[in-house]
Amino acid sequence: MKHKTLGPQSATLLAKLNGEGTNAFTTLDAINMMATSPNTVVKLLSDMTDRGLIMRLKSGRYYVIPYDQEAESFLPDWHLVGAQLAGDAKYYIGYYSAMQLHSLITQPSLSEQIVVDRQLRPSIMEVKGVKFQFIYHNHQHFFGSKKIWINGQDRVLCSDLEKTFIDVLFMPEYGGGITEIAKAIYKTRDKINYTQLLKYAERFGSKAVFKRLGYLLELLEIDTPIIDSLRQIKVSGYPLLDPSRPKEGRLISRWNIQENIDHQSILSPIYT
Repeated sequence: MKHKTLGPQSATLLAKLNGEGTNAFTTLDAINMMATSPNTVVKLLSDMTDRGLIMRLKSGRYYVIPYDQEAESFLPDWHLVGAQLAGDAKYYIGYYSAMQLHSLITQPSLSEQIVVDRQLRPSIMEVKGVKFQFIYHNHQHFFGSKKIWINGQDRVLCSDLEKTFIDVLFMPEYGGGITEIAKAIYKTRDKINYTQLLKYAERFGSKAVFKRLGYLLELLEIDTPIIDSLRQIKVSGYPLLDPSRPKEGRLISRWNIQENIDHQSILSPIYT
């Protein structure tokens, strides 16, 4: 257990951070707040980390540890940490983590997934044993986010409901697999804006997304005219329904998709 003693400089910095209503900050932020040299601030941050007053998320980025929390075990909300680790890259919480924020999942998330507009190295970072995965999307695929409240005072950028489905249908392995995605679509079938969903699919431009989306909407017997629109989109080849599974199973010509997971395996968890 670290002894949380406050010196004059650390007290000043914490007071200024509190005045700005933030717990997350960078080395540059601290330098701008303190009327002293950059070297002195760097030493101050190192000392405050050693005393358990703040934690280092990564080089140049810190988070204030609540005074009543143990430094060794404290970790801020994963979504806040992910936003900080993204640094200067544009980001949004995506895939399975976004499904969690939209209350769509039945299994707890074991890592945090963040979509970024440029490739980060390393693409997987670890803080206090939690893995943060950064998934690169190019300009065409990086859209459809909004700020979502994660507690009484903090918001993070997250893919909206429709974009979350487009993303996980693009890479189902990052959404818990096609069965988990189907359950989520069925659960929110009355909340989804299907016109927006189709627009997003067209903007995203992935043939596999068109086919997986249409196949699932029809399988789940969801009454929406976008099924006909999706069927009219011609594609070559037969993308796998679930790319994390072996390349086997029936070829469904109606949707130009390879049904490599039995449709009853998708429906059974929903209706039982």
